[in-house]
Amino acid sequence: MRYIAQIILFNIYLFGSYAPSWYHNLPNKPNFYIGYGSASNEFQAKANARSDISSSISVSIDSTFSKQSKSEKGKFTKTIKQNSLQKSKSIISDTKLLKIESYNGIYFVALEYENIPSLDKFIRKLPKNIINQTQNTYIKKTIINKKIRKRLGKNINFSLIRKDYAWLIKYKNATQILSKKDFEGFFKTIKNDNISIKLNKQKNILQEKDEFYFKVKSKKDGFVSILSVYEDGTVSILMKNIKFNKNIMQDIPDKEFEQIPTANLLKANTSTYDLHIALFSKRKLALDEFAYADSEIIKDEKHKNFDSLIQYLDDKTFSSIKVFTKPRIRK
Repeated sequence: MRYIAQIILFNIYLFGSYAPSWYHNLPNKPNFYIGYGSASNEFQAKANARSDISSSISVSIDSTFSKQSKSEKGKFTKTIKQNSLQKSKSIISDTKLLKIESYNGIYFVALEYENIPSLDKFIRKLPKNIINQTQNTYIKKTIINKKIRKRLGKNINFSLIRKDYAWLIKYKNATQILSKKDFEGFFKTIKNDNISIKLNKQKNILQEKDEFYFKVKSKKDGFVSILSVYEDGTVSILMKNIKFNKNIMQDIPDKEFEQIPTANLLKANTSTYDLHIALFSKRKLALDEFAYADSEIIKDEKHKNFDSLIQYLDDKTFSSIKVFTKPRIRK
């Protein structure tokens, strides 16, 4: 907690007796964090308070994981340390304003944040007496829907949306920013009797820089396209409108194709996952909403359109496969 203590001392030094008596002195509750911030305007003071909450969560997680990762010789493992750093980068939303006060043009703010899973927050926001509803074809098979159905005892027609550079879950007027863990609940291997997709590697696991391809089989004559969804929700077209004859297994892309896909990581030395979708159609599809995987603009925010793809799949024939990519082990 040294970092938090330094912030408190800095504020005392900077503002002295001008700071309100409640500043850094409000009582804490279990599962809640209080963040304090001060600035010359209200907006920045609140932003500083949210940063204070994020720092508190980071310190708490690092401390917890350090205790759990001790070896017999009192050393900490590298894996646990990396996990704790990843978990500390959380999105702070749904804060409650506890106190705000202005002294000599300086705003002092206290915000409260309940540190519970984003899915729990979403379920608390839902209206009462919800009836069982028809769902999107893809969403009803996801892990996140399974969790919600278990809690509510029924299906609800919720959706995934992208807003202000964040992923949210939405049902009517209830919305909730998703944690990275809950967002992953939308990535699901889904089987279909009419079309199958398999990776050419065991257990659907790749290592960085691995070349890979898919084995695809359709029960009908037509066309197959392969779309990929990255961990951050970016959608890309891997292959488009490949001619298929029924009941014949094909490699996509085949070995003669000039450019074979290569597994990559979003962040260096950090495992990632992707979703690959085999989409069948009787006629060629335009797929204008989605960019090709080799496009220079694929990193643009507008291509984080997993929500659009989910809606597009609602009346389509498809199957999907979730693939994990790990850093290559260097000897």
